[in-house]
Amino acid sequence: MERDLKTLAQRVWVFMKDVERLKLIPRAGWWYYGIKSPESVADHTFAVASLTFVIASVLREEGFDVDPFKATVIAVFHELGESRIGDIHLEARRYIRGTDLEGAERRAYEDVVKALGEVGGEILALYREFENRSSPEALVARAADKLELLFQAFLYETYGYRTLQPFWDTAENRRDFHHHPFFSALYEALRDLRASLNP
Repeated sequence: MERDLKTLAQRVWVFMKDVERLKLIPRAGWWYYGIKSPESVADHTFAVASLTFVIASVLREEGFDVDPFKATVIAVFHELGESRIGDIHLEARRYIRGTDLEGAERRAYEDVVKALGEVGGEILALYREFENRSSPEALVARAADKLELLFQAFLYETYGYRTLQPFWDTAENRRDFHHHPFFSALYEALRDLRASLNP
């Protein structure tokens, strides 16, 4: 039994090596548009998880059938594959689109979680929900992912960066807001906030 626990402990640290790597990977889109010291993937993930929990909790109070805890776990793990392939910004994705980018991300994700055995399988199932938008929790995490992106763009703009209009113009950054009126309301409130500071 002791040997089994030691093996399990070793596998946890193999997994955590990838998790920790997310702290070192900058969000490439910000760099592409001139942010000198952009947030890391881990920074983004923390903010998305926080926003996901709040959104899901509000929706549950409004009678929407969603589990805030499951939604938050989906958000916590949604970027794991980037620990192996890095963060690929939208401009680059437009060129890679015809190739196997989605497959590469999926394979990287599978490699990251496989050390955890059944637990890794549970994490992978949540990632698949996120990718397929196949549960209310995944829809909340998806919307929160893009809402947080746009909120970070807004924050960078308040710091003086004036090159981030493409984040607001890109339809892909708004594609998940139609799944619930609250997602759209959050987006519109953020646009109003931005307009009030940039008349």
